[in-house]
Order: sequence, then structure tokens, then C-alpha cells
Amino acid sequence: MKALRGLFSVGVLLAAGVVRVSAQDVIIVAASHYKVLVNNDDVRVVENTLAPGEKDPMHTHPAGWYYVTKPGKMKVVHEDGKSVMWDAKAGEQGWMDAEGPHTSENVGTTTMGFVLVEVKSAARK
Repeated sequence: MKALRGLFSVGVLLAAGVVRVSAQDVIIVAASHYKVLVNNDDVRVVENTLAPGEKDPMHTHPAGWYYVTKPGKMKVVHEDGKSVMWDAKAGEQGWMDAEGPHTSENVGTTTMGFVLVEVKSAARK
């Protein structure tokens, strides 16, 4: 009985870890702000739109390329408490390494948006 209880406890801990990891997927935790445009074996392309004052809960991003479609000002707060301001310009683009847990909030006065091409092979490295 003790062995069965121990096995059950390990299973619960593993399941909790899987839920925590998958719960940080931005498509799951911020579905109202993110839309999947393409999802195949190579990439997942997502579009983010945040109105002034809107905030995404804690989430992560794999490595990929981004393109700003609507300029704006975003406050990004990382899990360790460090925050950065992003003054996103229309047409700005670039490579983004994988990002650990963070929140993002539109602290500007206009709706902002970007497209992120998540490169699945980069996540496997």
C-alpha cells in the first residue's frame, strides 16, 4: 500500500509539472490576445494584439522571429522581477531567443500588435 501511495504521489507531481509548463504556453494562458495563424511541423505563427491597459498573464515564448504590425509601448516583467520597457516601432523585426516566464502589459495609449514566428527546431536545440 505504501509503494502504491508513493507511486501515486510521484504521478501527481509529474502531472503538476506538465500542467505548469503547458499552462505557460501563451496560446493557452492568453488566448484572448493571441491567435494562431499557422501551425505545422516547422513553425507556429502567432499574432498578438493588446489594447491599452491589457496585460498577458505569466507565459513563455520559444525562439523565433517577430514583426511589429502595430506600434506601441509594452512593459515586460520577468519571473525574477526585472522589468523592461519595449517601445515597439511599426515594421520593427528581429530574432528573439527563447524567453522564460514573463508578463507583458500595453502601457501605451494605442492598441499594439506583433506577429511571432516560433521556430520549432530552435526549441529542440
